Amino acid sequence: MSHNTQHYTIRMTPIAAACAALVFAAGPAHAQQAGGPQAGKADDAAVQEVVVTGIRRSIETSMAIKRDADAIVEAVTAEDIGKLPDVSIAESIARLAGLTAQRVEGRAQVISIRGLAPDFSTTLLNGREQVSTSNNRGAEYDQYPSELINGVTVYKTPDASLVSGGLSGTVDLQTVRPLDVRQRTVVLNARGEHNSNGKLNSNTSANGNRLSASYVDQFLNNTLGVAIGYAHLDSPGQQQEYKSWWWGTNRNLPADMANVVTLNGAEVTASSREQKRDGLMAVVEYRPTKEFRTTLDLYYSEFKQNTTMRGLMWNSNQDNPIRYLNPQVENIGGTRLLVGGALTNLEPIVRNDYNQRKDKLSALGWNNTFKKDGWTLVGDLSYSTAKRREEVLETYAGLGPAGAGRTDNNFQFHIPTASGLPTFTPSINFADPNIIKLNDVGGWGKDADMHHPVVEDKLGSAKFSAKKELDGFLRYVEGGINYSKREKTHADTNNYWFLKNGRAPATVSSDLLQPSTSLSFAGIPAVMSYDVLGVLNKYYDMQPARPNDQALQDWGVTEKITTAYGKLGIDTDLGPIPVRGALGLQAVNVDQKSRGATVNGGTVGSITGGKNYTDWLPSLNLNFDLDKYLSTTNLRLGAAKTVARPQMSDMRAGVSGGVDATTRMWNGSGGNPDLEPWRANSYDLSMEKYIGKRSYIAGALWYKKLQSYIYNQQTAFSFAGFPNPSAVIPLQDIGTLNRPANGTGGMVKGVELSGALDAGLLWAPLEGFGVTGSMSGTESSIHPNGPGTKEKLPGLSGVVSNFTVYYEKDGYSARASRRYRSAYRGEVTGLFAQRAFSEILAERQIDLQLGYAIEEGTYKGLSFLFQVNNLNNSPYQTRQGDPFSGGSYAPERYTTYGRQFLLGLNYKL
Repeated sequence: MSHNTQHYTIRMTPIAAACAALVFAAGPAHAQQAGGPQAGKADDAAVQEVVVTGIRRSIETSMAIKRDADAIVEAVTAEDIGKLPDVSIAESIARLAGLTAQRVEGRAQVISIRGLAPDFSTTLLNGREQVSTSNNRGAEYDQYPSELINGVTVYKTPDASLVSGGLSGTVDLQTVRPLDVRQRTVVLNARGEHNSNGKLNSNTSANGNRLSASYVDQFLNNTLGVAIGYAHLDSPGQQQEYKSWWWGTNRNLPADMANVVTLNGAEVTASSREQKRDGLMAVVEYRPTKEFRTTLDLYYSEFKQNTTMRGLMWNSNQDNPIRYLNPQVENIGGTRLLVGGALTNLEPIVRNDYNQRKDKLSALGWNNTFKKDGWTLVGDLSYSTAKRREEVLETYAGLGPAGAGRTDNNFQFHIPTASGLPTFTPSINFADPNIIKLNDVGGWGKDADMHHPVVEDKLGSAKFSAKKELDGFLRYVEGGINYSKREKTHADTNNYWFLKNGRAPATVSSDLLQPSTSLSFAGIPAVMSYDVLGVLNKYYDMQPARPNDQALQDWGVTEKITTAYGKLGIDTDLGPIPVRGALGLQAVNVDQKSRGATVNGGTVGSITGGKNYTDWLPSLNLNFDLDKYLSTTNLRLGAAKTVARPQMSDMRAGVSGGVDATTRMWNGSGGNPDLEPWRANSYDLSMEKYIGKRSYIAGALWYKKLQSYIYNQQTAFSFAGFPNPSAVIPLQDIGTLNRPANGTGGMVKGVELSGALDAGLLWAPLEGFGVTGSMSGTESSIHPNGPGTKEKLPGLSGVVSNFTVYYEKDGYSARASRRYRSAYRGEVTGLFAQRAFSEILAERQIDLQLGYAIEEGTYKGLSFLFQVNNLNNSPYQTRQGDPFSGGSYAPERYTTYGRQFLLGLNYKL
């Protein structure tokens, strides 16, 4: 791997620096007020307990989890039953130090930990690994309603007892435990929602709602606990987008502009999404004796999304007979860029698309715990499934079939050289149904296209462990074994659709027409709109599925994993310094198998493969109590060997290949069922200072040395038995195959700063005010496409920061948050729901929350909430993957999702 390190600089803002100084200044004063441990105990006995709720309760509980853990962790907990502090679970997680969220269709959906892509981490629900509706392993967090999640713990260093840990970290989502609540609790929540972009397509809405209900109770003298939660989401998505296709020189320009770079195709679209999700959580706990507890928990989520997209796109590359009028050129970073003018002989395509997606995710777990005489015995069984069904439909319309001579001869454009949207002005009304007809304007050999991606994921596991409490240097010894079996399958059926009557252009009948869709945000007045499914059924005939494409998308992977672990709890003194922590070791055996298809021309066969390997994963976490030298200060050390199993799509066995007529040698491309995991040695150093219950400051350094990385390579491959319908006889069975393979690694390292400040510690009149924040910097020497390549590590942002200011007192609450993420290379859903990458520019998002809770009287328990997510309407921007020769980049995508307004009430009985 290339070791050209990507460097970033963290600049601490004056506000952040001041907060850090104030926290340290408050530390000694608070320690003096406390009067030492014995005085603290006396105060606890004399002073009536004050129950803190809301934002401050969440901060208190999260800090306690962080402080008391053996490993280095971050945590976020619900402000109350059914009330995490953000609109979504992903938004809450992304505010933790070293974590970032990637927006997908305007929603924070996937999480990166410490600069590594989502597939390097593992997501658990109540300590159990979860399946995913994605094509790979990364969890899609919008499947988990925030109203049903009671807390999240992120393990940045491994814990041997977490048998499904990740290389970058482990995210453990937790639901409520009813016997810990100790009282009957009923919570009802209702919120209305509005998107500021309005209704972009006529058959959609800009309004939605969120409803939830939670019930927690205890029976049989607090030996039986029950918790039930339900959450309904009906959220509108309204998206305005411009996207360039590609940039390059164009021989259709005048001769003196041969080196001018032009936009060679683009699209302007307006998409409206109807997003509905129903989530259900149920927990039953039974503790008949102090020694035994059994817990059964169920989680179910069903997510439906219908997307209507309408827009205009065009192909203006040099192979088309386009010409330029009044070309305007600017020099950008040494590159001559065409920024204005007009196109002639252009054949724009009117798009009307309709996509449907339905996801189902379920998880069932049964845990039994027995404690007696210092022993703890645990048996845990779990099973989870995920299913995704999609229908991705494209239809095309325009002035006439490709090459028919029906063109726009004065299509004007202006492209800004700074950020912002370009402006396009057609000379033809593309909303006129009298001239815009259904036909193959692009010359793509089809009049409509439909894909049917299907993903299924199943995971069953059983875990048994024993733990014995000890006295002395070792506070406990623990051991256990876990067995899991996971099966994931993927398929995609692709059908072309042809217009009836020999593919003759068709005029859409008035009964199927809908009000035109405005694209004025990019200068285009409107495009013709129609009932997509109605038009498909009336004017088109479906063609048979294409077997080659279908075969390559049909794959399945099975993993059987056995993990045995041992763990020693440490509790001792290093001179005057108390030390606690844990030393652990895992032995992980993986037996993986994969199936797929072989494709050569029109001949399709089948292929299987697999591998068995074992990893030994030691881990050490130490926590040094420096209270003798620095009051309420801990120093933590972590060292471990970690792994992340390969992406499941890379493990597919499918291969497409053939025999080169010139060399008479086999060659092809495909997946690799023999892949072994990413492996790394990880080292962590963290210092944490706590002041009171709601203030702390922490700094961390971390380093990961990846011993191996997975990237596409040309490898030797035996094509023996591979179908060969051609007349070319190969010289030998051994050929070359371009596929993912294990290669050399590199390093990823970073620094993290985080903290919280209860302003009342500084000055009594500031009671109720506070700030929380974090900042992290990450750099890497890894280039994921192999030695000599320039692409960055997916998911790695050099600088990430989060800052929140809050107020909470006498029932009033307010919170403003800002989240920043520097530019990064992100994994996105590309054409026809396939995996792709994009260079995503820096994002700054601001969120606001205002609330009032009635704390006494008849309506005690009633609270009101107003939220604005994405208050600054932060755009989602990407740029082309490779720079021009002068080093400058061209813009690729500019998308706005609108502001998300929510107004509602919450009632707690």
